[in-house]
Amino acid sequence: MSTAIRDGKYRCPQCSGADFDITSTRWTCAGCGRGYPCVSGMPKLFLDERLGAHDRKLRDTFYDGLFGQFYQVMMPVIVMPVRPWSLAWPYWLAWGVTWLVLVGLAVAGVTFLMTPGEQGAALIPLGLLVALVLFLVRNRYLGWLMLLAAPLKWVQSGKPWRAEESFADVHARVLEPLRTAGRRLQVLDVSTGSCNSLYRHGWMSLDADYTAIDLSETMLKQGNAAMAGYGVGVDLVLGDAVDLPFQSDRFDVVLSYGAVNGLTDPAKAIAEMARVAKPGGVLLFLDEQIYPSAGPIERAYFHRVLSSHNVIHHCPVETFPASLTEVTVAQVYQFYYLCTARKAA
Repeated sequence: MSTAIRDGKYRCPQCSGADFDITSTRWTCAGCGRGYPCVSGMPKLFLDERLGAHDRKLRDTFYDGLFGQFYQVMMPVIVMPVRPWSLAWPYWLAWGVTWLVLVGLAVAGVTFLMTPGEQGAALIPLGLLVALVLFLVRNRYLGWLMLLAAPLKWVQSGKPWRAEESFADVHARVLEPLRTAGRRLQVLDVSTGSCNSLYRHGWMSLDADYTAIDLSETMLKQGNAAMAGYGVGVDLVLGDAVDLPFQSDRFDVVLSYGAVNGLTDPAKAIAEMARVAKPGGVLLFLDEQIYPSAGPIERAYFHRVLSSHNVIHHCPVETFPASLTEVTVAQVYQFYYLCTARKAA
């Protein structure tokens, strides 16, 4: 049995039509007949042939790979050098154990090689050592993290950071008027991943309907499970951030956490976020940007670990469409900015 969506919020990526006939396994555009399969009930509203090369690579090798499959562990590992000890100590423990294993395997291999009659036994620890080193080389951001984590923590301990406007302050500034809007709001989270940021940063306090989109099936399935566990209703869509499958002027709030800088075309993604926002609607997005007084160790960590997968490394305000006003860029952490803007009414 199929259900028809007429004049809804969605847009066909091929013809921009708003009407779909849907089943649990497929959405079909009533205008052009293009069919879009579903994954776990979530429609794949993008054209694979139009995906940017970097977006495709990042999805296939990063978010659908090791990082995405173990996101709840991998993300805290990546940022452990800049998090408080109280939050990061389990990951430092894992970092220390990994170094002990590397050194232990090297020592064992050399010891066997130098012991008469035991050279054959050296193949086991040396083979394991080579496998572990090759893994770190293949996942270079992890290899650099192993090398830079301790020096970075030492450098950071001597440079206390205080933002002019904190992460929490920016969210409070944006959320306060939205909580008293007096109407049901429409909130979109672009490149939502596991929906962690959508759930955690105050957006659940709004009287709102939530929509979230991501290109990675691995990540969006995690988001689906997480929001179901929280008991939060959200429309989840597999889609392309630079070709959002939504009609124009649909959302009061458009969010994105940690995605813009890594897209093939960040400027087009921001233009798309502005397009789908209602006149007067708010945009808020966070990504990597290093603070001006950073030293060489901090810059090495930023470029080789934290921002290694990005195509740009700052908030691209120079590319913003003219429709965005009241633009504010706050350096909320040493390595992250938080940008807010409003679409002109």
